[in-house]
Amino acid sequence: MQVDLNKLKTFYTLAKAESYTVCAQRLCLTQSAVSHAIRKLEADLGFDLVDRAGRRFRLTREGEFLLRRCAGIFDRINDTLDTLATGRGHRISITLGAPVELGSSVLIKGMAPFLTRHPHIHVDFFLDPYLLDPLIADDLDIIVDCIPHVHESLVCVPLMREEYVVIATRSYVADRRIQTIADLSRCSLLSFDKDLLWWKNLINALAGKADFGCDTVIRISSVRGIINAALTSMGVGFVPRYTVFKELESGQLIELFPETGVLNDQINIYLKKRNFEKPPFPDLIHHIQSLRLH
Repeated sequence: MQVDLNKLKTFYTLAKAESYTVCAQRLCLTQSAVSHAIRKLEADLGFDLVDRAGRRFRLTREGEFLLRRCAGIFDRINDTLDTLATGRGHRISITLGAPVELGSSVLIKGMAPFLTRHPHIHVDFFLDPYLLDPLIADDLDIIVDCIPHVHESLVCVPLMREEYVVIATRSYVADRRIQTIADLSRCSLLSFDKDLLWWKNLINALAGKADFGCDTVIRISSVRGIINAALTSMGVGFVPRYTVFKELESGQLIELFPETGVLNDQINIYLKKRNFEKPPFPDLIHHIQSLRLH
């Protein structure tokens, strides 16, 4: 049986995307072209690959079997092409994903030395809160994330514990006479949300050992926005320590309640198992580990 490899690649992309629209976008085709390719492949094979009975995208049993086999085939093809490109000094493109603040404050700022040492490597950055699905779909090659991910195709490389700090200007602390946690009741708290879920690592660390509350919560939907608001004495912020290194060292902001032992999140590096030992990923992982994140 002879099967058109392009149609097989279309099926593989569709099966991973679980969407005709997304598949068409990734392959730069129209949705009708994708649908036609799948119908033609099914006709060539003599059985259905997509279960069209329900409203949600589903593969048939034969489609699931073909997807598993295709994954191995296209992974080996990609590995072969990458090896040939590396051996001939061709340019290698990597897309690195990270949350917005971590990506802009640390990864982008620290990537220049790596790119200088590896002039044949091109790195694009995808900064977004939601990184797992693009990584699984191979839209991203590697991610750095504080959200734990468990998936059979991924390798997790522990990076660091993400430390959080309570911040304010000296003038705001003096004006509001802040000495204890309870004094925050006289303050405006800067938070991603009105319910203070953003502050959970501090609140959970207190575990009832100190009163915590406030009359005013100012909702700001970015870490950099919270930092800038704190710098203008708008209120008290709660942010990852790595985002305010400069402000703390210069004295523009001070850390409040360092003795509370704020709970930390784990930051990890995630990438596909098939890429873990393949150049240039070990070098990139080592470089990310060398960056100043704490």
